This record gives sequence, structure tokens and C-alpha cells, in this order.
Amino acid sequence: MTSADVTAAAKLDGAAAVKGAQDAFEAAVRPHYTNLVRRLVLVLGDERDAEDVAQDAYLKAFRSWDRFDGSDVRAWLYTIALRLAFNQIRGRRRWLVAIGRIEPKPWNDASDPDLWAALRGLDSRTRTALLLNIVDGYTQAEIARMLSVPEGTVASWISRGRATLRRDLGPDRRGT
Repeated sequence: MTSADVTAAAKLDGAAAVKGAQDAFEAAVRPHYTNLVRRLVLVLGDERDAEDVAQDAYLKAFRSWDRFDGSDVRAWLYTIALRLAFNQIRGRRRWLVAIGRIEPKPWNDASDPDLWAALRGLDSRTRTALLLNIVDGYTQAEIARMLSVPEGTVASWISRGRATLRRDLGPDRRGT
């Protein structure tokens, strides 16, 4: 076997390893894409911005796939995406309230216009923490790690968000 043969074989082995990593990444993260974009729409207020941030998050996640510890891919991906989203918001130096331009779409079987209106009334940090807790089932500690804020801050956002939704939606609504 010549050195050219060895080099060619090494390139093939390397290409197979890269393909395997790409396949593993796709299998792990693809199922979360739609829900990730939906959450980002609620944070950013614009579907195009949400798609852009989701794609940036996937690229960043892929680049660090070899360092992922394998614990909870959804939480890891949401953490990356939410940090990118908040960086985008901070970069604009204002909190977006443009979610009112977006028509309500079915979201977790809750296409209730009153609920959407009440959610739009929350600031994006409170809305994000509340949705991660109620819809996605993350604990306050997990959300605090995702958003890089103290757990008490998350608890406050969730409590304030629930109280606001109760007030805005009325006493006969359950689940908040």
C-alpha cells in the first residue's frame, strides 16, 4: 500500500466519521425544530427572526456537538437558541413587542385568542420563563441555567406571569 493509498483511506475514514456525526446530530435535534421556532416567535415577536435564530442555534449546536454531554438535547438546544435570541434583542437595545403582528397559530392545542392576547401583554423574559415552565415542563432551576439568571429571578417572572394571566383571563380559566 502506497502513502497515497493510506492518505486516501484516512480521508475516507474521516469523511465517514463526519457523516456519522452529522447523522447523529440530525436525529437528535431535528424533532425539536418546530417547537423551538414557535418558542422563538414568542420571544422575538417575528417569525422570520425566529427562523434565523433557530438556524443560527442549529449551526452553533452542530459546531459544539462533540462537546455535548448527552444529557438533554432539547434543553441544550433551547439554551443556545434563547441566548442567541436575547443577544439579538439586546443588540437592538429594545424589547420587541411585534408579536401582535403575528396571527395566532395552533400552539400546543391552545389557539385561544384571549390567551395569545394575554401572552403578548407579558414582557419577553416573563413570557419565555412561563412558557418554558408550563408548556415545556422545565423546572425553575433548569430555566435559570438556560437563561443565565438566578433561580429567584425565574421564580419571580413565573409568579408575576401567572398572576397577570389570571387577572387578564379571569377566574374561570384553569392551568395558570
